[in-house]
Amino acid sequence: MSPVLAVSTGLLMAMLIVWWPWAGVAAPVVLCALLLVCRHPLWMLPVWFISLGIPVQKSLAGLPLTLSDALLVGWWMLLPFLKWPGSERAQPSRWRLPDITRAMLPFLVAAALSQWGSINPSASFKQLLRLVEWFVLLPWVLTSLRWDLQTRRFAALVLMVAPCAFALDGVVEYITHGRSVSGMLGIGVPVPEGTQTIRHTFDVSGRAGSTFGGAQGLAMFLAMSGSVAWAHCLRPTASWHRPLALLSLLVSAAGLAVSQSRGGMLGAAVMLTVIALSCHAGLRRGSRWGLLLVALAAWLGLSLWPQWDGSVEGLVPGRPEAVLDRLIIWGKALQVASESPWFGVGLSNFRDAFYGQEPWLHVPLGYASTHAHNTYLEILADTGGVGLACYLLFLFWMGRGLWLRWQARGDTFTLAALGALGAYLVFATVDMLLLQNMHMLLVTLLTLGLNQEDGRRLGMGRESKHHRVPGSVYTTGGRWA
Repeated sequence: MSPVLAVSTGLLMAMLIVWWPWAGVAAPVVLCALLLVCRHPLWMLPVWFISLGIPVQKSLAGLPLTLSDALLVGWWMLLPFLKWPGSERAQPSRWRLPDITRAMLPFLVAAALSQWGSINPSASFKQLLRLVEWFVLLPWVLTSLRWDLQTRRFAALVLMVAPCAFALDGVVEYITHGRSVSGMLGIGVPVPEGTQTIRHTFDVSGRAGSTFGGAQGLAMFLAMSGSVAWAHCLRPTASWHRPLALLSLLVSAAGLAVSQSRGGMLGAAVMLTVIALSCHAGLRRGSRWGLLLVALAAWLGLSLWPQWDGSVEGLVPGRPEAVLDRLIIWGKALQVASESPWFGVGLSNFRDAFYGQEPWLHVPLGYASTHAHNTYLEILADTGGVGLACYLLFLFWMGRGLWLRWQARGDTFTLAALGALGAYLVFATVDMLLLQNMHMLLVTLLTLGLNQEDGRRLGMGRESKHHRVPGSVYTTGGRWA
């Protein structure tokens, strides 16, 4: 069978290069890459982590797709052909949904129910497909990996190195006044079309955004992915982890500095605090909480000083209209939620409801740029009180599961996932994260934090009674490799 397949493939390649030379040259390269990935699945990890930092979108049949979307679908299609070193692939005796998916199921049901009252069913259905991709397809693909010690060390290396590339790109963009390395390489940024849409690129804001096109996106990515470096700095599992983690933190701090994002600084401060409190029990004593709060207040004060005049609109120096507009948008989100309190107006439909009320803003926003600037309020308006309750329950389950697993096993990636979740909770109060790759990054880090060091994967079969985490609602699965 193999010779027949090889001859047939070679014949097709020869015919393709005659009919379409560019495709004929690209096809063998793609085929070799696929064979390499099938033979060495771990090499998919660096490509995946890097793709999370390139959120530029292309439209396919009206559905906005990113590089991460394409890689995820390709990865899923390659699952039957992946070969794992050390053992043959075997089907589990009893298959179960990954735990992240099971925890998200109530919200997925609430989002589906919001379709009944959707004011734009097509838009809300597309966003529902994105949720299924993030919380069903992605955990399924990630839990197919054998997360043994080798895989986890490789993932740690990639997650400490990859953010540095985007941080350095932001530094170069800031120093050269907008000429980023990614831009020179032809990597675009997600900027809405049209002259009337608001833009966050360097030529408008003067803040570095790298491939994200905006300072907030770069800052959120660096703060959440920086949790891996901070966790490995405090709890290294190899001799080279701490030096590499310190270098990664320094470079990421430089990227945060040139982004000038106060939300990013606050998220980074929360991430550092959560990991420090989780790592050292002594810091959780009541007598030391005051010092931590003072340090956090000093951090925020220094980030605001000396431009802040003490007013609410002065929280963003030089742009009081941005704060005032955000307050107006939040008020409209609450008004939309009050009109459809149970199941909302449908996913991704807040902007339709927003413009239906003919709001007045200091800075007019383009239609594609409009969102609630708050994930919780956006979910409340889109899916109602039921959807928001289910989403908050998901976040609570994830935090509880990570904490119990950290207490029982003390795994470094679990510590990193706790910090990333803390940063995400803060970012969700100042931005709408359902529009970015942040959920893919969050699910990736949660999967790493909830998996075991010995290669057993979460949610893939019944948990052995010999490996049960006390008090945990999460299960680990049998071997599937």
